[in-house]
Amino acid sequence: MKLLSGVIILLAQFIFLNPAYSVDIKDRNELLKDVRSDDGNIYLNRVSLYRNIDSYDMTIACFGEAQRNLKTNVWEKLTAGFEAEKCLLKYFYAGESIQYISGEILDFMTFSPGDASMETTTKLSAIFPVFKKSLKEKLLMRFWEEYSYNLEKGAGGLNEVGIEFNYDLKKAIFLGFGWKHTDRIHNFDTDYCSASLALKF
Repeated sequence: MKLLSGVIILLAQFIFLNPAYSVDIKDRNELLKDVRSDDGNIYLNRVSLYRNIDSYDMTIACFGEAQRNLKTNVWEKLTAGFEAEKCLLKYFYAGESIQYISGEILDFMTFSPGDASMETTTKLSAIFPVFKKSLKEKLLMRFWEEYSYNLEKGAGGLNEVGIEFNYDLKKAIFLGFGWKHTDRIHNFDTDYCSASLALKF
């Protein structure tokens, strides 16, 4: 964790001190309503420092994410890491991240990783405009799936799928709503309705 934190701090300083490598910031806040009452409602906050590389149709980022269970009032999942996402075709995207993970979420795994661990997450998504004319760039529909693999134990830890509608309110303000299914591999599943607010700087 100390090594990863140090790398993030050094990269952040380099990026902000050198305008040629300047990045954008995205702050996403999401409320997940547990529709089956399996786990409890979730508050999720993710902050990303990212840069678009237009010549390769890629985005790279470092990020931190905090997930709080509003039923148990504990930080269920805390992560920090790096990710890259590439547009494969016009509407299809693939991404990969590596992150440090801690929190109560580790208790749901079939192995015992301890208080903290490392994992990778593979992400696949398809994003389509909902309307063909005036709202083409404002209202988007996104289908996505994420699969997390624990590097410490060499086993899958979490699989999530969902659908989300995102509305571009003012270019830097995005509203979203949707549905998400969380499969804690070899443990219980949860279905959520979601509402989100994302800000870009």
